[in-house]
Amino acid sequence: MSVAVAGIPGGAAKLITCVLPDDGTERRLLLLLQEAHGITRADSVSCRGVAVLQAAKAPRNEVPEAVLSRVVNVVVDEAQAETVFDFICTHAGMTEPGRGSVYMIALNFATPLVMPTDATQ
Repeated sequence: MSVAVAGIPGGAAKLITCVLPDDGTERRLLLLLQEAHGITRADSVSCRGVAVLQAAKAPRNEVPEAVLSRVVNVVVDEAQAETVFDFICTHAGMTEPGRGSVYMIALNFATPLVMPTDATQ
């Protein structure tokens, strides 16, 4: 678990970022992360993107059509990062071609977010 620093709860963490198709995968993934791992530090934003292979196949000097995508950011304690990373890869279909990308970076410090027990969804 996280270690308190100077009275502030939290500790070393990892930021997992994935780019997914805008097909509802991110909503299902965020729900699964909360249910299976208790993840409360996550968000999803809409963006437009071009797949690397699509860009490579485009005619010279032409920009391929961008498609709607979702960027999902998940902050996890360092101890559970590898497990959650594997969970995301499996449940977001990252093993299938063209499903998106995922990467993880270290954070020096992150504070936990504790939701009240009576909070509604």
